[in-house]
Amino acid sequence: MNFMPTDDIFLKTLFVSDVGLLSFIGAYLMALGSKPIQPTFQYISPTQSELRAFLIAFLLLSPLILYSLFLALTMRQTYGVTVFQELGEINMTIDPATGQKLFADTTAYVVNARNFAFPFAGLLIQMTRGRWWSYAAIFLCALVALQLGERWEIVISTLVASMMTLYIHRRRTFTSVHYAGMVIVLALFVMIGQNRDSLIKFLTTGEIEFSFDIAKSSFGSHPDFANFDFLTFILAKVPSVSGTYSYFTQYLGIFTQPIPRMIWPDKPVGSPVQWVNLAAYGNFVSRTASLVGDGWISLGYAGVVTTLGLCGWFFGTIFRKFCQPGISIYFYLAYFWMVGLLLQWARDGGYKILDFFLFCIGPLMLAYFIERMFWGRPATLSDKAQPSG
Repeated sequence: MNFMPTDDIFLKTLFVSDVGLLSFIGAYLMALGSKPIQPTFQYISPTQSELRAFLIAFLLLSPLILYSLFLALTMRQTYGVTVFQELGEINMTIDPATGQKLFADTTAYVVNARNFAFPFAGLLIQMTRGRWWSYAAIFLCALVALQLGERWEIVISTLVASMMTLYIHRRRTFTSVHYAGMVIVLALFVMIGQNRDSLIKFLTTGEIEFSFDIAKSSFGSHPDFANFDFLTFILAKVPSVSGTYSYFTQYLGIFTQPIPRMIWPDKPVGSPVQWVNLAAYGNFVSRTASLVGDGWISLGYAGVVTTLGLCGWFFGTIFRKFCQPGISIYFYLAYFWMVGLLLQWARDGGYKILDFFLFCIGPLMLAYFIERMFWGRPATLSDKAQPSG
C-alpha cells in the first residue's frame, strides 16, 4: 500500500479493533437477553409441500446453474482485461478509479449462478442425516470454483458442512475430523493464492506449473491475512486525509448493485455517492476494509459501534430464533449459511456480502414463497420435528 503506520496509528488500530469486538459481543448478548440459550437439536424434516417447493425452485434455477457451470468449465482465465478468453462475447473491464474488474456485457449474477446450487446441496446433507456420500454435492460445487482461482466457496462450504454435521449428531464442539478438514482447506486457500491459474493451465495445456514460496504466501508478504494492516491505512487516512467520513452513504450501493452493467453501462462502482475513496489515498486496490474498517469509514468510533453492534444484534437474534422449537426448514438451512458467511463479512465489510447471501440464501427464499403461493399454510411443529436417530 506504500504505507507504514506510526506507533500511534498501530496502537489506535488495536484499540479500535477491540471496540468493534466488544460492540459485537455486547449487542449479541443483548439480543439473547443476556441469558444462555441452547439449541433444541431437533431433526428438521421437510414436509411434502416443502419438498415440492424445493423441487420447483431447483427446476427454475437449474438453467442458470447449468449455464454458469458451462462457463466455469469452458472459460480460460488470463487474469487481465479479457478474463474470459475462450468465450469472446464475455469481456471484463477495469475501473480506473478503484481497480475493480467489471463485467462489460453480462452480469456476475449469471456468471456465478452455479452458486445457487449450494443451499440444495445443504438440503441433501440434512435429508440424509449426514451420510458420507451426501457431502459430494456441496464440495463439487466448491471445487468447480478452484478452476477459476476462487476460494470463498470451499472455505464457507466446508464450514457450513461441518456445522451441519455437528448439529445433526448433537455435538457442541468440532471433532478431530473437522479440524483436519479445516487444515486442508487452509492449505488449499494459501496454495491457490499463489497458483490461481495452475489448474486451468493444466486443463487447457496439460502442463503442470505449481510453485510455493512461504515468504510470498499468505503466511508471508501476501495480503490474504493482512486486514490489520489495511485497517491501519484506513485509520490513518480517514478523516485526516479524506477530510470527511462517508456517513454510511456507501450502503446506497445496495440499491444500484442489483442493476446489471449491461443495462446501465455507466453504473458507478459501489455507491453512487462516494465521499471516501481509499484508492485515492494510496495503493488500496483489491484490499478489503473489514467490518471494523467499514464502520470507521462511516463515522469513526460511533460508526464502529453502530456497524458491529447491528451485526452482533443480527446474529444474536437469528441464533435465538434458531434455538426455538418448530423452525422451518428454510430458516434452518439459511442459518448455517448466514453464520458461515460471517467469516467473509468480517473480512470484507460493506454491503457486498449481499451477493453471497443472494446465492446461498436466495433459493431458500424462493422455495419459501413458492410454498406459500401454492400451498399457503405454514407447516406445523409435528410436521417438521422428528426425533434424532
